[in-house]
Amino acid sequence: MKLHIMTWNTQLYEHGNIIAKNLPVKPIDDCKYKEVFGVVKKYIDGLENAVAVLQEIPYNSNVTWNKHTVYEKLLEIFPKEKYEIFFRVQSEKQILMTVAIALKDKIKPLDDNYYPANNKPKNRAVAVEINGVSILGIHAENGEKNKSYLNSLHGKADIILGDFNAGDYIESENRNTFNQILKEHIGICNMPTKVTQSGRRTCIDHVFVRKDMVDKCFNLIVHEEIKLSDHFPVTFEYEID
Repeated sequence: MKLHIMTWNTQLYEHGNIIAKNLPVKPIDDCKYKEVFGVVKKYIDGLENAVAVLQEIPYNSNVTWNKHTVYEKLLEIFPKEKYEIFFRVQSEKQILMTVAIALKDKIKPLDDNYYPANNKPKNRAVAVEINGVSILGIHAENGEKNKSYLNSLHGKADIILGDFNAGDYIESENRNTFNQILKEHIGICNMPTKVTQSGRRTCIDHVFVRKDMVDKCFNLIVHEEIKLSDHFPVTFEYEID
């Protein structure tokens, strides 16, 4: 049996300094989120055991503090009658979140033991299990907060993946910290997964797999043909005994 796993920072929210300064966020183009969710839906629907872990999914609007229209569309495109969607809500004014999506009854949520040790902020991670394999999806903090966030990770989950906002390359501000984490895991994705505004390609999204499970992982692909975000989706397969 194969598991099919996707990780993708969808960047479905205009953020950064806009949010930091509490300015109105620009609306997302309808075509963009429909295309993004279309890619994810096709991936999940076309495979028997598939899970997608998405980062930067809007929850609330920072203008009205009502549920974001993209979040409402997420629930519409992935109705609860057919799909499971797991995420964590930190506060009533939560803006972004990391979510896990699969067909109904394929995944189940995991408890706090699988999350980063400091467990803050809660909305930046989601932990689920599929066919006995535990997966922690993260959207690591950036800048000065990145180091403490990476240090808070522990190796409870079998697979840890997502946007680490750091990597094993010279330009990475927290390169040394990145290389000290997850001693019981091996990174199987060290290829460029993001294109910056200046056009620089950077290794920022990663997949860490427990050492005794690495030989069961194959067909990892960075989908550079999908240009709907500044990050490319990453998919891979895991063979279950």
